[in-house]
Amino acid sequence: MTRYATAADFARLGLPASATQGVATASIEAALDGFAAVMGGYLQARGYVLPLTAWGDDLRRCNCQGAAWDVLRVRGYDPNVGGDEAVRLGLEDAMRWLRDVAAAKVTPVSIADSTPSEDEASEQTFCVTNPRRRWSR
Repeated sequence: MTRYATAADFARLGLPASATQGVATASIEAALDGFAAVMGGYLQARGYVLPLTAWGDDLRRCNCQGAAWDVLRVRGYDPNVGGDEAVRLGLEDAMRWLRDVAAAKVTPVSIADSTPSEDEASEQTFCVTNPRRRWSR
């Protein structure tokens, strides 16, 4: 399965390092993997053939926003803390964006999927036979 963001992207687009002190990098990567799996369903619904081979910061940001919620939820969510509420709203934004992608209202930037190119498809092996003979007596 493809992860659309790295731990470094997460610090830039998800939660700042100050908010994830004490959270293991492995936990952040697991959250990125988990939300990438959710994203895959929406991307496939749009017709993209997974795994993707290229994508832009919009997919990275979406992956980080969803993962940020997972990390925050495990760390402890407090709706009275402004930053925590902003993360929850980020998840809602990410989910809305994914629904728009699946509905073809939004096209992700710089996306390339695993659909074979026409050159690759034309190189496939095929068999040609003579027409069926009609024998009679």
